[in-house]
Amino acid sequence: MDLLKSIQVFQQVAKHQSFSRAADELNLVPSAVSRQISELEKWLDIRLINRTTRTLNLTDDGHAYLAKMASIMTQVEDLKSTAQQSQHLTGSIKLTAPMMMGQYVLPNALAEFKRQHPHIQLSLSLVNRKVDLIEEGFDLALRVGHLADSSMIARSIGQMQFKTVASSGYLALRGIPNHPKQLSEHNCLIHSAITTPRKWTYQIEGKPQTVKVNGDTESNDSLCLKAFSVADQGITQLPSFYVDKDIANHNLVDILSNFAPAPLPINLLYPSQRLISPAIKALIEFLVDFLRLHAASH
Repeated sequence: MDLLKSIQVFQQVAKHQSFSRAADELNLVPSAVSRQISELEKWLDIRLINRTTRTLNLTDDGHAYLAKMASIMTQVEDLKSTAQQSQHLTGSIKLTAPMMMGQYVLPNALAEFKRQHPHIQLSLSLVNRKVDLIEEGFDLALRVGHLADSSMIARSIGQMQFKTVASSGYLALRGIPNHPKQLSEHNCLIHSAITTPRKWTYQIEGKPQTVKVNGDTESNDSLCLKAFSVADQGITQLPSFYVDKDIANHNLVDILSNFAPAPLPINLLYPSQRLISPAIKALIEFLVDFLRLHAASH
């Protein structure tokens, strides 16, 4: 039985108080209308209509179910309307994010968004600097870290946890540091793209403190630093989603976890004074939901 069709037939019968007039409205034969009503009554296990040779009246249950069915059909029409709007969203969106988000988190999110909205064009720029959205023509930005006051609208989407890691080979050769201050005795792999590359933050005695680190290798790319660390070249500090699989596979060892720094907030920013197109609004809501689910635990 086509339940939605049967409901539509019942609504027309109730409206016209006649099988034949309902049949004319729906371009059906009266016997088909009668069959749809009988199947609906059988499915619900109630009588909706009292029939005689001359009259047709709704039962008390019929009146009650007619109201409920009206609500159901309204929701169905809303769903159809939403789906049609989603399928036809068009436009272009320019967004920016730091490399650490673009290499791991964003590709999966944007790929899923594109599957839902294939006619929207996306331009993603990965840069490790604060972009001026208005001056450089960006619609959205992902930012990691505490935000300064601005005229931008900020939507929180989770937190980024950092871990300090090294290979078991390196640790066997140089020893395992038991305190962040002992990092001065180790070769640390330096992330040259961050603001203070040779100062790493830890929670020491319940407070955030920085310790100076140094080493003979640096890079502006997180994946490169991870590869150096896996290759026994030193200790590095990276977002957890870069290293969790390698820790699980014993390619890397999570060290100084008792002193792990507080996670950094992740925010989605967009200009407050710019007209937000339906496409941009759709991406904002999608990213908020997707990244809260997939990034909050990292």
